[in-house]
Amino acid sequence: MFVKYALLSFSIYYFRQSINREKELRIIEKEKLDTEYAFLRAQINPRFLNNTLNFFFAKSLPLSEELANGIMTLSEIMRYSLAIDSDDRMTLIDQEIEHIKNVIKINQLRFNHKLQIDFKIEGNTHNVRLIPLILITVVENILKHGNCTDQNYPVKIFLTINEADGYVYLNTFNRKKKGPKELSSGIGLDNIKKRLAHHYQKRFILNITESEQDYFLDLSIPSSTSASEVKQSTQITLAEQFTLHTIKPKPYTP
Repeated sequence: MFVKYALLSFSIYYFRQSINREKELRIIEKEKLDTEYAFLRAQINPRFLNNTLNFFFAKSLPLSEELANGIMTLSEIMRYSLAIDSDDRMTLIDQEIEHIKNVIKINQLRFNHKLQIDFKIEGNTHNVRLIPLILITVVENILKHGNCTDQNYPVKIFLTINEADGYVYLNTFNRKKKGPKELSSGIGLDNIKKRLAHHYQKRFILNITESEQDYFLDLSIPSSTSASEVKQSTQITLAEQFTLHTIKPKPYTP
């Protein structure tokens, strides 16, 4: 009788386990289908939106060159953002820099060229790679929460590529906006920390110092280069260079 009930108990247990596994498989299959559907939607919508923006660009060009250029800049921003995979594959820092410039440019159009942003670059960017959308997330955070129109306290964004130690340094300063604070989930900065930790482990440094008025950010991440790509050295133009007194630039002090 003991053996009989034991076998019955084991049978019931494994039967329940089998049902649970079936349920889990169905849930996984549903999630897979939902993901594939979302992927298909993502493939359709961006293409449609990009074609629409190109249409608007062509139509607006005879009416307003500034408006047409703004539409084209927005199209380039979207094209780059959508071209970056969701994983942490490496991208050229030159592409990140161009993306930052486009985002600043489109915001200058939004605010009638009143933004006071000092974006300076030092170092050779040739073939330097890093994980994408880290630098631009910092800049977007400044545009959202910073006071970017004060001529006495312009936003400072210093980007240094140091070939000697193989690191990229980003140092920013901005005054905070006065008045009611914008609602923010903090997902952007939290996402940066998680991605940096996932990809660089303990080889990066992210320090944030803030007061009631000011916000400073210092980021150091290792860079990588690809010897497989043979290109002529791409030096930053003289107008874009900013000579710093130290290899690691210090945050702007008002």
